[in-house]
Amino acid sequence: MEPARPPRDGTDRLEYIDALRGFALIGVLGANLFIFSGFSYMTDAQRAALPTASLDKYAYLLELILVENKFMGLFAFLFGVSFWLFLDRLRQRGVAGTGLFYKRLFWLFVFGAIHGWLLWCFDILRFYALWGLLLPLFLRVSKKACLSAALFCAILAPALVSGFRSLLLPPSAGDSTMDALALQAFSSPNYVDFLRVNWLYDWYLTISVGQIGYQVAVLGRLLLGLYAARAFLLSDLRSHYTLFRKVLIVGAVVGLVGNFLIARQYLDSDVTGGFLLPFCGELVAELGYLGLTLAYAAGLVLLFQTDRWARAQRLLAPVGRMALTCYLLQTLFGLWLFYGFMPGPKLMGRIGPAWLLPIWLGEYVIQMWFASAWLRWFRFGPAEWLWRSLTYSKIQPFRIAERETG
Repeated sequence: MEPARPPRDGTDRLEYIDALRGFALIGVLGANLFIFSGFSYMTDAQRAALPTASLDKYAYLLELILVENKFMGLFAFLFGVSFWLFLDRLRQRGVAGTGLFYKRLFWLFVFGAIHGWLLWCFDILRFYALWGLLLPLFLRVSKKACLSAALFCAILAPALVSGFRSLLLPPSAGDSTMDALALQAFSSPNYVDFLRVNWLYDWYLTISVGQIGYQVAVLGRLLLGLYAARAFLLSDLRSHYTLFRKVLIVGAVVGLVGNFLIARQYLDSDVTGGFLLPFCGELVAELGYLGLTLAYAAGLVLLFQTDRWARAQRLLAPVGRMALTCYLLQTLFGLWLFYGFMPGPKLMGRIGPAWLLPIWLGEYVIQMWFASAWLRWFRFGPAEWLWRSLTYSKIQPFRIAERETG
């Protein structure tokens, strides 16, 4: 069998997949800004003391309903789709791609470990890499079994974790203690102080029982993306038009209702002392998260098939092609803007969601411009180029030798 060789260019890419990935990064940035800014670490009293507190509660409610856990879920879903596309491209060239995929995951884990341990303890790349190790196993099962496993992991498993955690474990004050420590250390001008608490918070998250449900839900979304790629002809979306409309409608209704109930704390999955209420609360939450994630994906796919939205697809696609680079740049931007050890305005704990909205939109517009400009001259984003070169154990072409005219 011939040795693995990378495709020479990106002409075989599906632009709408890149555009969906670019769209997902809008919400990833928005959700992460609440953590970067320190708002997620603050007590109710600290939030109430912010100058924009009267507006913050409405902005935060909208974030909880429309953004939180939906866009990261879409990002994970598209990772599962990309796994199938990666293998499919290799198969078309007669190459067995599983070993190469594992090598690709190894280097993704390295990227994530450096990113998470040195800069951003909420890094998701490491967990994509670890859960991704299981994806080739689901190539051996039927599509129905893959879908069943995806829905169990995405919805039911987190609810079971929440119910049993409430039933078996006593309440803990660990969250408030770690949040106060993080707010103090991340505001510090001393990088060593930041690094110590970033490491502590990272392991606190990793070994938290609550994180089990979150991480299994990530696996569920990876598997759901794999199922979608296996079940549908991705190059002919018009043949699935009716299905996408149903997913859009049902997902939007279930998603909006579920997320509203959770955001308004009508169903609090963090209640302790029994199984049923936390189980039901988390079940509604996960249905809401997944419903809105799928509604976003289905809605955009339908829009991208119209001439009016073709331009929007072209604007989002460069960010999606440079998703790893843009994700890492979002971290550098967040650290520069908020953290005490960076040479920026050091806004940690000083602004609320009302100010985060214009910052969010402004930063994403800059990323769209940057990605579009970069890809006029280069084949890949810098992080993608490095990842690709490490995967294939060979320096990949970087610059575009001849720019197209016209």
